Amino acid sequence: MRTAPGIAPAQRGPILVILMALLGACDEGPPPPSLATPGQPRDSIADPRSNEGVYERNIVFMTAGADSVIVVPWLFRASTTEQGVERSAEGWLAHAGLWEPFFTDHWDSPPTRTPFRIHARDPMDLVVGPGNVIERIVFQEGARQLQVVLGEGMSDWTGNRGETFRVHRGAALFGNVRVEGMVMDMNRARLKDSPAPGEWMFLTGPERLAIVIESTGVSPSHTAWGRRGDQEFRWPEVEVEWTSVRSFEEARRDVPVAWTIRSIDGDMEVSLASTGMDLQAGVGEGPLLPINGLYQVAGPLIMSGDTLDIRGLVRHVQR
Repeated sequence: MRTAPGIAPAQRGPILVILMALLGACDEGPPPPSLATPGQPRDSIADPRSNEGVYERNIVFMTAGADSVIVVPWLFRASTTEQGVERSAEGWLAHAGLWEPFFTDHWDSPPTRTPFRIHARDPMDLVVGPGNVIERIVFQEGARQLQVVLGEGMSDWTGNRGETFRVHRGAALFGNVRVEGMVMDMNRARLKDSPAPGEWMFLTGPERLAIVIESTGVSPSHTAWGRRGDQEFRWPEVEVEWTSVRSFEEARRDVPVAWTIRSIDGDMEVSLASTGMDLQAGVGEGPLLPINGLYQVAGPLIMSGDTLDIRGLVRHVQR
């Protein structure tokens, strides 16, 4: 875990105490009903060839319009092989510029025709409603309990490669404390030999503002969708520029700490700066190693002539 720029090591203790108190402040009520293997989400990409599919699903809670920003991303990945399905799941909590991983696991499951389905993995469980729609993700370990609740759908967007992004009203439950916000539910699927998509961003702000930006892996390299009030927007092509970088020695690469995102039509421009990051170097044969990173970001958005303050999450990827 790395501190946010501008946060001294001496400040870590109180912030981490608050984070763990949020996770630990639970009552001892009965756990909600659950299914061990949830059903297929409606927006899953159907049946890539056996042994060649890579499936990514990310479900992210974020406060919207609140003074204190809390982000809870759940990141799921599945890759099919001749032996079965290689799976991974990560749960993170971000608050006050710090990232805390509270769940991570990697495991294999038997061959299946539905490898895209998310599987529960103790102490992470899933609550599934009618139509096999995931209604909440539950983490409960001892006295610690955290739930991400997917509520009413607000927006539903589909990319050129079949990827889908749904934005819901939602909440995070820290024991018996409920925090309102938004939840993004994102699905991407591809064949292993196809171009890999890259980073993505989920941004929120006032007036029920939500923006999703994706690196597609193909042309155009970045695209974006947005919602403000009852209006929806699609920016088929956006330019993403790193306006400030720092060295990440473990991977022997530079990583961004500030971004400018502009739509080609000039209708939207975002300036983002990191307020806290966690970077992880992967394994590789060359001198430059792959990177997976999570950022809390904030900055001004100019859209349709208005300026709004936004915050959000950047999932940074360098392969």
